[in-house]
Amino acid sequence: MAKLRGKVMITVFCGILGLSFPVFNLFSKQLSMDNHENRLLTGLPQVLHSPPRELLPNLDRFLVDNAPFRYQMVALDANLDYAVFGTSQSSQVLAGKDGWLFYKDGAQAARPVANYQGLESTFDDELVLAETSAGLQRFSDTLAENGCTLVLDLTPSKDRIYREYMPDGYPIVNEENRTDRFAAYMRSHTTVPVSWQYQALRERAVDHPDQPLYYKTDTHWNHAGALLGLDGVLAAAGMEVADFSVYHIVPDGTHSGDMANVAALYTMLPPDLEYKVDNYAGMYETDDRVVGVIGDSFSEAYMPYLEERFAVAWRAHIDTLAPEMAHNPGCDLLILEVTERTLDQLIGVLTQDF
Repeated sequence: MAKLRGKVMITVFCGILGLSFPVFNLFSKQLSMDNHENRLLTGLPQVLHSPPRELLPNLDRFLVDNAPFRYQMVALDANLDYAVFGTSQSSQVLAGKDGWLFYKDGAQAARPVANYQGLESTFDDELVLAETSAGLQRFSDTLAENGCTLVLDLTPSKDRIYREYMPDGYPIVNEENRTDRFAAYMRSHTTVPVSWQYQALRERAVDHPDQPLYYKTDTHWNHAGALLGLDGVLAAAGMEVADFSVYHIVPDGTHSGDMANVAALYTMLPPDLEYKVDNYAGMYETDDRVVGVIGDSFSEAYMPYLEERFAVAWRAHIDTLAPEMAHNPGCDLLILEVTERTLDQLIGVLTQDF
């Protein structure tokens, strides 16, 4: 009797699994098939071209990644966790209050939550700071010899800017965090202008809670936050910047957040409002210099403003930063931008190669 029951259960399981494919094909046109995950899913060619030792693992990943109703079931599971427990299933995403999501961890992240809390274990020691400042100064000096001025832009993460939406289980231990200390050291030990707009962004966020500077469900600042950040850079470079209140900031569509996608909460949390500054063009006289940006994804959002203000503006990713750039910079003003969570990458380059 027990054997018969086992055979029936296996038959039912295989039947349900087998039927899921034709049922899915029947309804697939009505279902979203967009891949919201921050990775490439395993395809059949990867399985067919696998070496023998990787064949079974790749086949398993292929079946999991291409299972019928996969996107819908993953989203349902994530939504239930968020709705019932207020948590995120993703190891990279921390669920905050009122629909806010925050960056928790990642391959190149410098302990974002610990940095938010200001834990002393995140602080750089004196030797690291000294070597980094020396590398930054050498880079700046070589650029100057080739007719280019360097500005360092340290861009804040949104957790301390919007600290009131962080979970209560992560209290701030020290108001001065790792980036505060790093910015202060670079200012006092180099001649490089440093922009660290944390205070300005925090004050604006508190005074104007109805006009966010960062996306609720994305790691990045929006175009309003990017402009406030950029004004700090240009002011550090000795250029004129207007009072932020004169900018006319208006809604400009919606934005689907990367953290909502990674955490599979894109069906539960509404998209963020996007903003634009519709009076920036013509506010400043065109600067006939060439401005270059070497930075991470945060600097993408302020490129339209640089293109409006300078004769030529270009951008390269922080991964391309190399000592030889100083000898042929291709610009008159170079903005070196790095976000708090990727500070280790900047330190690694400046201490090893410069």
